[in-house]
Amino acid sequence: MGRRRRAGGPARDRRPRRAPPGVAPRPAPAAPAPAEAGAARRAARALWATLAVLAVARLALAFVPTMWAWSLNLQRFLEPLPAWAWWTLAAIVLIPALARRAAPAFGWIGDALASGRWGVALGLVAGAAALALAFPDQVRFVGDFLLRQGTVEEADQPGLLFPQALPLDVLLHYTLPLRISQSGALDANGAARALGALEAAGLAALAVGFARALALRGSAAAAAACVVFFGGYLGMFTGYSKAFSEMVVIVAVVGVSGLRVLREGRGLLPLGIAVAAGLALHRSALGLLPALALAWAGWLREHAGGGAWRRPAVLAALAIPLAALAVMLPRIVATVLRFDAQHFDPAEVQAQGGALRAAFAGTRPADLLNLLVMLSPLALAVPVMALALGRGLPRGREALYLGALALPLLGVMPFIHPVGGLFRDWDDFAFSGMALSLLAAWLAGETLRAAPRFAWLGIAAALGAAAPTMQWLIFHADVDRGLARVEAFVSEPPRRTGSERGQAFDFLGIRNFRLERFEASAEALTRAAETSPSPRVLHEWALAETRRGRLVKAQEIYRRLLEKSPDYVMAWLGLGAVSSRIGDVDQARQAAQEILKRQPNSLEAHQLLEVVNTMPQAVVDSLRRVYR
Repeated sequence: MGRRRRAGGPARDRRPRRAPPGVAPRPAPAAPAPAEAGAARRAARALWATLAVLAVARLALAFVPTMWAWSLNLQRFLEPLPAWAWWTLAAIVLIPALARRAAPAFGWIGDALASGRWGVALGLVAGAAALALAFPDQVRFVGDFLLRQGTVEEADQPGLLFPQALPLDVLLHYTLPLRISQSGALDANGAARALGALEAAGLAALAVGFARALALRGSAAAAAACVVFFGGYLGMFTGYSKAFSEMVVIVAVVGVSGLRVLREGRGLLPLGIAVAAGLALHRSALGLLPALALAWAGWLREHAGGGAWRRPAVLAALAIPLAALAVMLPRIVATVLRFDAQHFDPAEVQAQGGALRAAFAGTRPADLLNLLVMLSPLALAVPVMALALGRGLPRGREALYLGALALPLLGVMPFIHPVGGLFRDWDDFAFSGMALSLLAAWLAGETLRAAPRFAWLGIAAALGAAAPTMQWLIFHADVDRGLARVEAFVSEPPRRTGSERGQAFDFLGIRNFRLERFEASAEALTRAAETSPSPRVLHEWALAETRRGRLVKAQEIYRRLLEKSPDYVMAWLGLGAVSSRIGDVDQARQAAQEILKRQPNSLEAHQLLEVVNTMPQAVVDSLRRVYR
């Protein structure tokens, strides 16, 4: 028998890779030069130091009442077991002596993935789907969660609520879930969760594919796959119904396929299909075009001379994204011009002196950093490892490609001003986090490949990504703790803008109302009306006060609303209803008459008039005494 390879270390892939016809196979990667090996050791130490700093920060911030570092203080809002069990796992593997004990098993997993053992890969894919199903988002704070789900539940027209939504977004997140819910198979949230589970499974397969595309083995392969899969973007697959969840998967496909194109000369067709799907999903997919162009340039430079470009699959790979771009670009441009001013040039940008100043004004630098760490737990390790590698940075084409994929998506982040702020609308940036995770996984994988003595660090990198991600999933499934974190955001330092506070209190009011916590709902909507007294907020506040039994207060709010919006028929109906319940028959009668002026056939108005006109005077007097 030959000498056994040390578990967890690198190994040579003995399976021959078949190149496409007319394309010469790439040689196996050469062993790193001494200078490169030295740079890899420095990068490994830098990765360890970054993971250690993050672990210490999470430990300390669990006891500090501040929301400056909201990506690192999640343990404050978790049950003790998930808070400290996951933290402990991630921390103890930073001790080399302990990590080396687990390295053989971890390296075996990496070798199994790299060698194409389908049983292991299928187990991971099934586990990813089960993970998404096991932790449904019950907080529903992110982005348009409540509005998107409500559109399906109420069978509203998405063109009215979301006119900027592109066709594939409407198909996946309105048409299909509506058909499923109408069939009785699943409700709106169940349909979204089922789709999310499938997408989580696909992301797990892509994470394995990423490690295989880089020809990683052992600990390096397992670590790279974990870093790609585990990120805050997994929260997109737990019930949220919007195109950003598919965009996470599409960015992963573009990353994996592009690397295959550059390394093996294949992968053009899935790359083209992914970009085309992205263009039909969301306008942000324009950011994928530089990576697509770079992959094509690299492929043509090496393979066009042999006539390989004439193959039907190659021609289709080029035609599909170009056709999608030709069809979708006019609509995308129109959408950007019509709707994106509120994201790139809201009033606050002008008030702060322009786009550049507004991009980094107030709490935005801290929030942007928090956003990156939440979405890509090893985000801070990317610049640290890159600097440590220096000129030893491996494989310039791979670095250039992954940089071309990440740079447009990350570079635009400071200039986007979501309506709900970065804390709530992190879904806008989920796919940017995936691009950053691809960079982090590539750097970690190449570092561990070139520095085999640090194979034990692979499990630390994997848990450094997995532990906080699992905590985010657990947290999103706990509605009480989720609402407590939103309350902390608006009550603890730093002080947030009026828009951010208004959006947060508005959410707390709506979510508590749906949970039938009417007192908490009314209190939150009271605060929301201080900064955002829109007719909708006032109406919801009046409804909450009605449900908690404060009818006089509800009447007062309805009057305030109707002073601003006298044609708001539902407010007149609400005013008439609460007025009749407190014995104010004159006000109730006036409300019914105002409704009939606008809707002469209103059944509700006629019923209200019948009630107040037939109400005994003794009852009226009794109600007036009670609510005086």
